[in-house]
Amino acid sequence: MDKRLEQANCLTETECLLIDPRTDRETLLDNAEMRLDAIKDLMFTLSTMNGRDNDLTSVDLSNLAMVSRFLVGDACDLLAAARQRDLDARAAAHRQTIKGGAGHV
Repeated sequence: MDKRLEQANCLTETECLLIDPRTDRETLLDNAEMRLDAIKDLMFTLSTMNGRDNDLTSVDLSNLAMVSRFLVGDACDLLAAARQRDLDARAAAHRQTIKGGAGHV
């Protein structure tokens, strides 16, 4: 298996969004925001549909719910990966600070 795929994050139990571990924080946040914007637009469309004319069926609602679940799950995984990047960066900075100050007594 490609070494990059071995290090990729898959935080959900059944679906898997592969996140490149080398991805920077801003890219992770941008992609999470894109998914959240998409779900927001999808929910707006759903809220403005007219159910009285039978243009919205239970199958449509089921499909919309499924798409919504995937988008929200992806956004959550991306936000968790961005948070982990921050934690890793802080830990590395802390280790560097400790290492740099180790010679002083």
